[in-house]
Amino acid sequence: MLLFTVPASGGERPAAHPVELPAPETAARLERCLAVSGFDVTRRDTPGVEIRIFASRGEEVRRLLVSPSSPLASVVEWGPDAGGGHAPGTPADLRACIDRGGAPTEVLAGEKFVVCLRTRREGREIRFSGLLVGAEGTIVSTAHDLDRVEAVSVRLRDGRTVSGRIGRRDPLRDLSRIDLPEPVPGFPLEGRVRDRLTPDEPVYSLGCADGGAVRLREGRVGENPRTSGGMPLWEVRMETIPGSSGGPAFDAGGNLAGLVKGRFRGTKDQGYLIPVGTILEFLGTAKRGDR
Repeated sequence: MLLFTVPASGGERPAAHPVELPAPETAARLERCLAVSGFDVTRRDTPGVEIRIFASRGEEVRRLLVSPSSPLASVVEWGPDAGGGHAPGTPADLRACIDRGGAPTEVLAGEKFVVCLRTRREGREIRFSGLLVGAEGTIVSTAHDLDRVEAVSVRLRDGRTVSGRIGRRDPLRDLSRIDLPEPVPGFPLEGRVRDRLTPDEPVYSLGCADGGAVRLREGRVGENPRTSGGMPLWEVRMETIPGSSGGPAFDAGGNLAGLVKGRFRGTKDQGYLIPVGTILEFLGTAKRGDR
C-alpha cells in the first residue's frame, strides 16, 4: 500500500482532514495501517481530547494528531504544528489508510468483486451494493426495495457502468440475483466460504457509499445468531452505512461470511448479515434467466 509519501514544506500549517468516525476508531485504523506498512507505532491519549500517534520506520517518521469533532466524528492533523516536520501524505493517502484500516490483504482482494447498484422506483432513487459471483456475470444482493423493479444500473470496479436485469427476488431470504449482459469474473465461491462464525471474531464488510466509493467497515460477530421471518441472521457489531446493503462481509482469511442485510433500527453500529448457507441455497435455485 502506498502510504504517506509527501513531505510538508517548512512553515506549513498543519493539514486537517475530517473523518466520519469517532476519534478512537480513527486512531486505531491509522495505527493498524501504519503497522501493516512496517512502522513501529506508539500513541498517547488525552482522554476525551486528543490522540497523538508517533510512527517510525528506519529514518522515516510520521506524527499525527487525532481530535474529536463530535461523538461520532474526528479530525486528523499532520504537519509541523501537529508534532513533527514530516507529513503523512495527501488526503487521498490518508483516506485510503482510514478506509482500509490495516485490514488483511485477503479481505482487500475481494474489493474487485464488489459492485455499486442504483435503480429507481416510484420516483425514488435506491442505492445498494452487490457481489459478483461465478463467471457468468451474476450478482447476488439483497431484495428489499426491489419490488416492481426490472433493471438496475451496475457500476463495476473498472469504472464501467452497465445495465443489469433482476432475474429473481426472494423476499423471504431477502436475496436477489441480478444478471449482466456479458460474462464478468466474480468471487470464486468454491472453498472460499464460512457458514459457521464464532462470537467476537472479526469480520469485514465492503459496501458502496455515496459517490460510488467502496468503503471497508470492521466489526465483530455477536454472541447469538438471530432470526427474521424464520431465516437465520448473524448479528454483528459493525457500522452499517446507507448503500452498503447487499455488500459482502469476509472473515480475516478473505472467505465470504455473508451479505450485509442492514442495521437494527435506531442504531448505527448494530448490523445483520445474511449467512453464506442461505446465499448458497438461493443461488442453487435461482438459475440465470429465472424470474
